Amino acid sequence: MGAWQVALTVAMGNAADRPELLLQPYDVLELMPALAAAKVALERRGIILYPGNNIGYFGPHESTLRGGSRLGHYGSCGAGRSVVGIESNGDVKGCPSLPSNPYAGGNVRQSRLVEIWERAPALRFTRDRGTSDLWGYCHDCYYAAECKGGCTWTSHTLFGRAGNNPYCHHRALDFAARGQREVLRQVAPAPGDPFDHGRFELTVEPISKGPTS
Repeated sequence: MGAWQVALTVAMGNAADRPELLLQPYDVLELMPALAAAKVALERRGIILYPGNNIGYFGPHESTLRGGSRLGHYGSCGAGRSVVGIESNGDVKGCPSLPSNPYAGGNVRQSRLVEIWERAPALRFTRDRGTSDLWGYCHDCYYAAECKGGCTWTSHTLFGRAGNNPYCHHRALDFAARGQREVLRQVAPAPGDPFDHGRFELTVEPISKGPTS
């Protein structure tokens, strides 16, 4: 049996220099049902589709996309809980996708991996994160205690901080029910460093407004 993991393009590296490659938050309204249909079709052919950690969250297709997982639904960012990343220079961070700064918690050339894993705050942040660490929409979301802001990588590369991830199906549906949608616009370019990212702002507009260019 084959497997295919799908993840959203995140505003890091080359994608930080080409924001037109990024989905808008409201695009998940089309993406999620398409992924759910693809998962069902692929399983008939012996292929398992795994939604990546930044494919989110808690919409009507959650049971189709993650029903086979231990929880049966999304269970918050796994960085520093079920995942670890080690860069080529030995720096250790909770997820290989995260920027080096501020997420490197030590170096395996200087400390034992188990000591970094257990003690470094830069790797413990998801283990210690509570709903008070969330902000924006995520802070008051019905699923805040379970989701805890979704993918840290996605949120940080957009806003420079974790805890507010706009690529969420539940969130997009909630805005759509109010006749609104969230729109991301880049306001600062990436500086050109390894694992770099720019800066984006999030605005809310009526759905009746034309497509964003």
